Amino acid sequence: RNAFGSFATGVTVITTRQTDDTPRGFTANSFSSASLDPPLLLVCLAKSAHSCDVFAKADHFSVNVLADDQKEISGLFASQSPDKFNIAAWHAGPLDMPVIDNALTSFTCARHRLVDAGDHLILIGRVLSHSSTEAKPLGFFRGAYFDIGLENSLADAAAGANHVSIGAVLAKGNSVLLELGRDGAVSVPKAPSAENTVEGLAAYLKQLGVTPKLDHLYAVFQNTQNGTHSIIYHGIVAGDAPGGMGFFDLNALPLERVESEAEQSMLRRFQRENRHGAFGIYHGTEIKGVVHAVAGYTGYHV
Repeated sequence: RNAFGSFATGVTVITTRQTDDTPRGFTANSFSSASLDPPLLLVCLAKSAHSCDVFAKADHFSVNVLADDQKEISGLFASQSPDKFNIAAWHAGPLDMPVIDNALTSFTCARHRLVDAGDHLILIGRVLSHSSTEAKPLGFFRGAYFDIGLENSLADAAAGANHVSIGAVLAKGNSVLLELGRDGAVSVPKAPSAENTVEGLAAYLKQLGVTPKLDHLYAVFQNTQNGTHSIIYHGIVAGDAPGGMGFFDLNALPLERVESEAEQSMLRRFQRENRHGAFGIYHGTEIKGVVHAVAGYTGYHV
């Protein structure tokens, strides 16, 4: 699995309809073109997948190659959520096959051949129609999404900062830990200025009696009004809320009490991404920016 995972791929969502016309779909990076004459492609179906029988018997199916801003779609269709097609934006394409809106490319196929291959089935499709848009692809490598050039842009942002604060979005179950400020204001916990590092943030929280686990970078943004930068990590926390902090229900966060517009936007994104179980890195300002698809969701089959 690790060796196969070293082959960088794109990410696709494979869709079809059941015999009762209900749409079905799953995320896969086991996809490849197979022939140009005739036009054939292939996808691999894990025999253990719940939808394997549906796709193995389907006369037609679609392959949707995802763009780099569709990480949440990838995570959604990699999950077991029964509401995939209620949440995702899609439309009925050729032959009434479900097509994901704004996919980089979509192929509508007729089943050409089904080949047994160990713990998978290889579904070969004959391409009947296709459509494409101009966008960057969503990449997948060793269990994580990736975005070319992201590391340099984040390093440049930190190196050029006049002042950098280190903070974290810390979840405990369905709650988020927030600091309580003056006049009822709230914000994500931040490292004290004397120890303004990731290690300093972790040590500060441990001194207060909670145990954080910071797992990956979540946001890098600049406040254009004062030139300061914030670097925010994503993680989880154990323990009771210490004095000056509180746990807030993720579905009812007091966003109106968050003074920073960038933090407001970040917490809204966290609410949304948490529902899909897939996270990215924001890079920009309090006004606008880009979410880079780098945080991995390991629910795919290879």
